[in-house]
Amino acid sequence: MSETERDDKNWRARATERLLTVLNRADELGGELRDYVQDKMASDPRYAAARKTVGRLFGRREASPAPAPRPAPQRPATADPAAAAPRPERTPTGFGDPAIKAQIYGKRSCPWSGRAISLLERRKVDFDFVDLEEPEHEAKLAPLTAETRQNTVPYVYLRGRFVGGFNALSEIERLGQLDAALMSRDELAAAPAHVRAIEIVPRPNTDEVAPAEIGAAPSEKQPG
Repeated sequence: MSETERDDKNWRARATERLLTVLNRADELGGELRDYVQDKMASDPRYAAARKTVGRLFGRREASPAPAPRPAPQRPATADPAAAAPRPERTPTGFGDPAIKAQIYGKRSCPWSGRAISLLERRKVDFDFVDLEEPEHEAKLAPLTAETRQNTVPYVYLRGRFVGGFNALSEIERLGQLDAALMSRDELAAAPAHVRAIEIVPRPNTDEVAPAEIGAAPSEKQPG
């Protein structure tokens, strides 16, 4: 390969990586804007008044909210010895390393791998990324699929535990469980009881599809 061809290849690789980063950030901003608009429409009294005005113009009436049911008297809770017992430590799987906060086995060309990377970078989490498209890592794809029972990338591990793909990682963050999932065993032992009670359940994903493939027929969809 000539030097010019090598430079062209490197330039295309850098341009592709930057383009994926921009697209991932644009997708995140779009989701944040959608959530903001939905929250405003649900909580802002001006939107509620506007809906009532439009309803009157079209001869509709908004139903009055039903009275809230009276809460049933609660019986004092009794201590559950089983709940108080410490949870058994889950054994990390083969590709997971408990010494590393987060690991991503993915592909540079996969938008979902890029989203997982962007999420951890936004949360300033130290992580390791293994590109399964590189020749030295291609052989890991088959055992990863067998170990996790997931046939799409990325494969995300938190403190050595497989949690799923990007959707699972995003859900863990949305539920406010990411900090607990990134704690070491010693950090978790010193954490408050409500943090120790958090259990991260693996959610293997089998249907994450790249945005460009969403409109394709099922037989044409390829894993990211």
